[in-house]
Amino acid sequence: MLLIYTSALTPRLEYIFSLLLEEMLGLKIKLTNNQQDFKEFSGAKFSYSKEPEPGQLFIEAVNFLFETGVARQSIKVHRWENLPIVFQTTNPASLLPFDPFAAAFYMVSRYEEYEAGHHDKYGRFPAVESIASHGKFLEIPIVHYWARKLESVLQSHFPELSFSHRSYCYVPTIDIDHAYAFRYRSLVRTLGGIGRTFFHGHFQDLLLRMRVLAGKTPDPYDNYEYLQKLNEAHSLKPLFFILFADYGGKDNNIPVTHPALLRLVRNLDKYQGVGIHPSLSSNKHYSKLESEIKNLTAVLNRKITRSRQHFLKLSLPKTYQGLIKAGIQEDYSMGYASHPGFRAGIAMPFRFFDLSKNQVTALIIHPVILMDVTLKDYLRLTPEKSLQKIEQMIAIVKSVNGEFVSLWHNESLGETGRWKGWRIVYEKLVKMAKTN
Repeated sequence: MLLIYTSALTPRLEYIFSLLLEEMLGLKIKLTNNQQDFKEFSGAKFSYSKEPEPGQLFIEAVNFLFETGVARQSIKVHRWENLPIVFQTTNPASLLPFDPFAAAFYMVSRYEEYEAGHHDKYGRFPAVESIASHGKFLEIPIVHYWARKLESVLQSHFPELSFSHRSYCYVPTIDIDHAYAFRYRSLVRTLGGIGRTFFHGHFQDLLLRMRVLAGKTPDPYDNYEYLQKLNEAHSLKPLFFILFADYGGKDNNIPVTHPALLRLVRNLDKYQGVGIHPSLSSNKHYSKLESEIKNLTAVLNRKITRSRQHFLKLSLPKTYQGLIKAGIQEDYSMGYASHPGFRAGIAMPFRFFDLSKNQVTALIIHPVILMDVTLKDYLRLTPEKSLQKIEQMIAIVKSVNGEFVSLWHNESLGETGRWKGWRIVYEKLVKMAKTN
């Protein structure tokens, strides 16, 4: 066991020590604020404090984990042993030249998003505004790297400590924003789509639409049988997140009462797994979130426990507070639409810490590493270049025994229009990312 002395036991401190030392490094730890108990303990120990206890090892603590509320932080990125660090410390006696616990908490709590002043057109926190982007470590799971440094110094002083690490795993996820490209839409929407396609001169798309509606060609978004066979071939069970919302704005799936959508949802849940894809408008109106979950629950006749936000729209802490209230237990929205990488600096599931309430919650966050739309539309990569980026990100996650969560869409597998040539990208991703 590893004993840690600190002057005060706070919710932030207890949360991040458990995450880094217990969940990430597999140690058994005990925290204490009793100096006498700490002095008398003969096993592995260190103090987390401003100054070391006489004759004892210590890691210099900054004030961050002893604060409450959210205040603007002046965060500077430094380099130490070719590693980006924040919350640099100055006491040469400290085991590390920075506070790894404060640094990790700043990242995984998404503290900077609470104090952010700028958002994109969808109200999202921009990746380019993040400390990870400024410090050029967005594409590395920095919290794991800090934990490794911590493990190294602890192992050197306490060789008797037994560390254990998680195993790498792959979680394929599919968003269904549009269950079908042309079929099962209302007459008004169908005529409107035909008119827009004709007006813009997209005559190949118009021809495809007419052939699909005439029953001569499969709908390009109807890739569910293909996905089932692919997943079975690789022994994978992906998660499907269904947009189950009323039509309007950016939320424009086929009607949630349509028999075709109901059949699809039940079939996907039977063979794989289905979660809710809360609409963009549900971020502003909790009643919509509640209604969407209630309706999907009625269709599947079971509790809905997983979610991913449409457009990866997160407003902290409001979004997660709403999901918790609605009974969601796991969320897969922690990623940037514009960039691949590690929004929270971590490549493993972790519990959401609500800074507004200064408490840890039961909601499990699964970070998203990369998305098809990111590669094609934001980074403008070719399928070939995308595969290089995918291979790079998978290797990074495997190197830290993390959880690789990919985000794809059924429509990007259609091999038509702007997504022609991208099905092979997904097939190769699955082969590279699978566990065995």
